[in-house]
Amino acid sequence: MYSLESLKGVARAALFVCTVSATSLSGSEFSSADALSRVAVGAPAPLFSAKGADGQQHRLSDYAGQLVVLEWTSPVCPFTAMKYKSGAMQALQKYAASQRVVWLSIDTAAPDRAGYLTAAAARARIAKTQAHVSAFLFDPDGRIGRSFGAKTTPSFFVIDRDGKLAYEGAMNDDIYDNRPDGADHVRAALDDLLAGRPVKVPQTQPQGCAIEY
Repeated sequence: MYSLESLKGVARAALFVCTVSATSLSGSEFSSADALSRVAVGAPAPLFSAKGADGQQHRLSDYAGQLVVLEWTSPVCPFTAMKYKSGAMQALQKYAASQRVVWLSIDTAAPDRAGYLTAAAARARIAKTQAHVSAFLFDPDGRIGRSFGAKTTPSFFVIDRDGKLAYEGAMNDDIYDNRPDGADHVRAALDDLLAGRPVKVPQTQPQGCAIEY
């Protein structure tokens, strides 16, 4: 098992080839059928349906009227692994759960990609990391990821009670050294929404591994 320090080393070594800026993947790099969309903050979040690790079909519309966090994740990304190894991700997930916020983890990887998980493997990963998620969803054809314009793992999209995108970007500013409470951007966005305020910082730039489209 990797230690947090060894994961930091792996991530630093991978940064040149693995870190993707918010503008480095454009629709021109994909065929028209595969192009990433761009959802503006304040616009309705794209509706979707996906199978979960629990064997059930989950629809975004199932959570209408609730705050929803979409976490793009990968079992092979060192940046994602650091967030879980430090406990920062679980702390943020626990906070969300305490506020009755829906948390959906999404793995966008086809069966021939390194980040692909079977339902059993996803359940094992949840148990091993002690993740606190409402559901773990699969997006093997990339339709959900492309509809939101997701580019990296980890990255986050927060949907407000009206079904509109309220925040997108990074969990926090600590790409290597994680705050143990998981606080910063996603937590701040949730706090604003829970208090009935507009999100003060609605967009940040995520850093991590390129999603395996």
